[in-house]
Amino acid sequence: MKITAVRIHNLASIVDAEIDFLAAPLKDAGLFAITGDTGAGKSTILDAICLALYAKTARLGGDRGNKVEFQGDSIRLNDARNLLRRGTSNGFAEVDFVGQDKESYRACWSVNRSRGKSDGNLQAAQHTLHLLPDDTLISSDKSKTVKQIEAKIGLTFDQFSRAVLLAQHEFAAFLKATGDERAQLLECLTGTDKFSRIGVRIFERNKELKEKFELLQASLASYTLLSEDELAAKQTSLNELKLQIEHTKKTLTTTEQNLNWYKQANTLEQALKQAQQNQQQAQNELNAIAQQSEQAKQAQSALEIKDNRSRFKSLTAQNIELNTKVSDLKSIDHTAIITAHANTLSKHQEILQTAKEQKKTAEPIIAKARELDSQLAIQAQTIASLTQQSEKEQLQLNDLQQQFKQSQSVLDEATKLSAQHQQWLTTHTQLKPLANDWNYYQHSFNQFLNATEQLKTTAHQNQKLVAEQAKQATLLTAQNTKVESQEQLLASEQKNLNQLNEQQRQFNIEQCDAKLKNIDYLKDQRERYKQFNHELKYSTQQQTRVAEKLIQSEQAQNALLQNLASCEQTLKHNEYTLSQARLRASENVEHLRTQLAPNEPCLVCGATEHPYASTQNQQLNNLIADFETAYNNAKQQRDSAQTQLHQHQTQHAVLVAEQTQHGQAIQIAQAKQLEIKTTMQDARTELNELTTEKLDETYKQLSEQKAQYFAVQTQLRTLQEKVNQQLNALKTEQHAQQQLQNQHVELTNQLNQLSSKHNELSVQINELSAALNAQFEHSDFWQQLQSESLTLSDLNKQVEQYQQTLTQLEQSQKQLNSTDQQLQQLTPLITKSDHALKALNDDLAKAQQQQNITQSQRLALFNNEQISASDYQTKLAMQLEQCQTQLNASQQAHDNAIKQRDEHAITLKNVEQRLQEHAQELTSLEARYLEWFTDFKAQHSDATHEQVTILLTLSSEQIKAHLKQFEQVSQTLTDTNAALKQQQKSYTEHQNTDKPSKNHDELTEQLNVLNTQQTELQNSLLATNTAIEQHNQNAKTLKGKQAELTTLKTQVDQWHLLNKVLGDATGKTMRNLAQTQTLKILLHYANSHLKTLNKRYELTAIEHSLDIAIIDRDMADEQRSVNTLSGGESFLVSLALALGLASLSSNKVQINSLFIDEGFGTLDSETLSVAMDALDSLQAQGRKVGVISHVSEMSERVATQVHVAKKPGGYSSVEIV
Repeated sequence: MKITAVRIHNLASIVDAEIDFLAAPLKDAGLFAITGDTGAGKSTILDAICLALYAKTARLGGDRGNKVEFQGDSIRLNDARNLLRRGTSNGFAEVDFVGQDKESYRACWSVNRSRGKSDGNLQAAQHTLHLLPDDTLISSDKSKTVKQIEAKIGLTFDQFSRAVLLAQHEFAAFLKATGDERAQLLECLTGTDKFSRIGVRIFERNKELKEKFELLQASLASYTLLSEDELAAKQTSLNELKLQIEHTKKTLTTTEQNLNWYKQANTLEQALKQAQQNQQQAQNELNAIAQQSEQAKQAQSALEIKDNRSRFKSLTAQNIELNTKVSDLKSIDHTAIITAHANTLSKHQEILQTAKEQKKTAEPIIAKARELDSQLAIQAQTIASLTQQSEKEQLQLNDLQQQFKQSQSVLDEATKLSAQHQQWLTTHTQLKPLANDWNYYQHSFNQFLNATEQLKTTAHQNQKLVAEQAKQATLLTAQNTKVESQEQLLASEQKNLNQLNEQQRQFNIEQCDAKLKNIDYLKDQRERYKQFNHELKYSTQQQTRVAEKLIQSEQAQNALLQNLASCEQTLKHNEYTLSQARLRASENVEHLRTQLAPNEPCLVCGATEHPYASTQNQQLNNLIADFETAYNNAKQQRDSAQTQLHQHQTQHAVLVAEQTQHGQAIQIAQAKQLEIKTTMQDARTELNELTTEKLDETYKQLSEQKAQYFAVQTQLRTLQEKVNQQLNALKTEQHAQQQLQNQHVELTNQLNQLSSKHNELSVQINELSAALNAQFEHSDFWQQLQSESLTLSDLNKQVEQYQQTLTQLEQSQKQLNSTDQQLQQLTPLITKSDHALKALNDDLAKAQQQQNITQSQRLALFNNEQISASDYQTKLAMQLEQCQTQLNASQQAHDNAIKQRDEHAITLKNVEQRLQEHAQELTSLEARYLEWFTDFKAQHSDATHEQVTILLTLSSEQIKAHLKQFEQVSQTLTDTNAALKQQQKSYTEHQNTDKPSKNHDELTEQLNVLNTQQTELQNSLLATNTAIEQHNQNAKTLKGKQAELTTLKTQVDQWHLLNKVLGDATGKTMRNLAQTQTLKILLHYANSHLKTLNKRYELTAIEHSLDIAIIDRDMADEQRSVNTLSGGESFLVSLALALGLASLSSNKVQINSLFIDEGFGTLDSETLSVAMDALDSLQAQGRKVGVISHVSEMSERVATQVHVAKKPGGYSSVEIV
């Protein structure tokens, strides 16, 4: 890492400065000095380097809490923006450097005030990093920029402060410190505080394991075991209880079976009633649709005449339309229409001839009009050209006249202003010297007035600080009294808190909670076991009931299968018979169709066309209908049998699933009971032997003890909070006390600073006043400035006005000369333009007169009608075309009338012929219908023609739906009758089975008594089994806990030994041990530098300690204390330590720039000479070293210097010499 340039603007006392280490003379100098008077701003250069790279400085790092007023802004003392120069609007620090990657970068830290004004609000600082030489932006975010710079340099801020900016005073203290203080300093300087944290962690880990071991050891007392006699008695009792439970379970099963007889009887009785209701409902539905089904059967018979009636109706409607059409055709008079069209045709022929003659007459007139139109076009162009030239010339004349008038007005105004400016400058002659060099005089006046104002402000602040210091002293005395009182009160409350803590330690809350949880767990397991026992009984009963139903269901299913097989056989027989009948019917129909002859009337319908042959043998049809009825009935019986079988199979599957479900429920309940038994055996305690009443009593006692514990705990927390409040109050008072002390010290420092500043300002005012009096002693404005009757701003305005007036006077003179020349040039141009305009206007008047004559001749050609020759010719052509079109239309209309007359005659003949054909077909259709109706009435004596019409309105789908509904309801009635018989049979069979000797109520009471006995026996069994299992679990747990205790004891011993060697509450032991090694490494680096500085001495660390000794090579390697070194020797050793720390902090980073800030003024001439020799030798290591000092001897020894010089007005300049 190497710094190549530093730039500063408006930071502290430095206004503008640039230090370029790549330019001569710094480029060739390995050692240079930063010199200047005290307070000139030498350390500001180092602050600027830190600001540009890390956005903070080491000098401001310690002030964190207090805030100060900074020109209207309240900011913290450690805020880097405090370095912005007072009275300025912006400032920055910029550093160019070469990173570890050999690339060049530019880091910049800047701060601004709002609106770019010195009285604007202070804005947030900006921090950027650019890549050189392209000035490419890498980062502009403050936090990211610092991380980027740390990565490029390879050093954090703390490492940079130790490796690049060396502060020697820390190592002077390091040499004289004790071992513990030296460890703390090493930890701070090297950033190795992690070893202290490791020591503290060892201490805390040892404490945690010790507490855990004690807690585990105490918990073993809560586990108890049964004696051998008690365990044997419990086992005997457990076996007896199991036998009693088995006997009670058998009795329960018998009682539940007897109760199931009454339940099944009730179920069968309800099913019988439901079957009776279903049978009655089906009978009612069949009666309700009987009439509707009869009508559907008649409608089905009427379908064979439906086509006949549809054709009859269609022909009747067609005859009505045809008769209407005949009347319309006969009403038309074609002769009158043809005569009218002939007259119109003759008229249009005459009009066409007239139009042709008119067009021939107009041809010479059109030719003349076109000739005059050409002349008018030429005349219009001439007039337009002359008009344009005249308007252009008029505009040019107007423009010249306007310019002449404006120039004359400008000339008059400039003459007037020039006289006014000259008079004002003569009146204010005393401002002339200020106007010639106003920047210089303004800066001098500003310095004088600022210094005067600061002097007054300093005097006022001094009075205010003296009064405030007295007030702070009174407050500090009162605060000391409050702190003492608060400490006494805290001691009293702490004593009460310790007593309550001792009381709480005597009660084991963990053991109490464990017992309460065990009781809750035991109750819960007992209740769960009881619940699963009830579920097991219920599932067993249900499984038995479903098994009986399954047997009955299988028997019924076999009967249904036999019935379905019988129905299937009957259906196949009927299907074969029907197919044979249909085959014969098909042959008969074919025979009848062969007897039909073309154009011969059909015997059935009378039609001469035979697209369909619908006649059949009626006897054969009746036979087929009977077969179809038998087939349909057989199919319905087969479908009904399938439906019953499917329903029964579904019910049977439901019973099987229910049986499986009950079996699974039994297995789950048994598994849960076994799980509870196993869990209780694994978690067995002495509580398992207690009855429910004893458990409740124990639970109540433990709860009361726990409540009492928490009551004391609440009291303890209240007291602890009170102690914490007292402690916080004490800390607050102590903090206030410390603040008052700091404020008192701060006020004293401020008073000293104000006094020093007052003296500096007085000297500065005297110097500035003497210099200004020499030039303006008799000037009014200088006297007014001193008396404050004139402000510098007002004087600035007067000077600016003088400068502006002088400039305006020069501009007025130039304008006078320019305007006079313009007037002389405009006069001849105006005269020439006026003559040209008059000539153009005369030519334009002549051209317009000739155009009027030609236009009069043109209008006379077409009777003063304003129309072009082409338009007139087009108009005549359109009239001729229109006449021809009208003639053609008349001819077409005459021809169409003759054609329409002939077509109507043919149409009338065709319509009359169709009417005759329709009349014959209607007669035949009516005869066929009457023949059918006679047969239909023979079957249905009450039938009428109106009823037939109604029957024909029903569609085939409606007829089929009504018939299907009748069949379904009939089948439902058959099914319900069968179901009723089956239910009556089942009910009778159940009543004939063995009826229990006891009634339902007696059996229910007996079942309740048995369940109670069973529950009591189960509880006793659970308690006995739990006690045995708890015994086994406690024995197993104690064995495991003992092994855990042994392992934990080993860990406690190991960490106890480790804590004894390395650990403590503050980490001091580990820190001192680690820093012993750090010290050796540091001394290794320091000795390598010390050999270069002084070969006589070598640093060494005293074995197993943090003490440092010196080996003197000139005294036979004598080892002596560092306190025996002289001042110069101490400096050399301190410098070696500083360079050693720089090497230690940058052992992975190459550093080519060093800045050493050391108080060389405290050294005598001999020691200073030794120090300078040492610094010269550092150049051999390839580093550029900068030394900050205000000692004059430095100028003699170091040829290249960065000199910071103080200037009047509180600012400094930087110069490379």
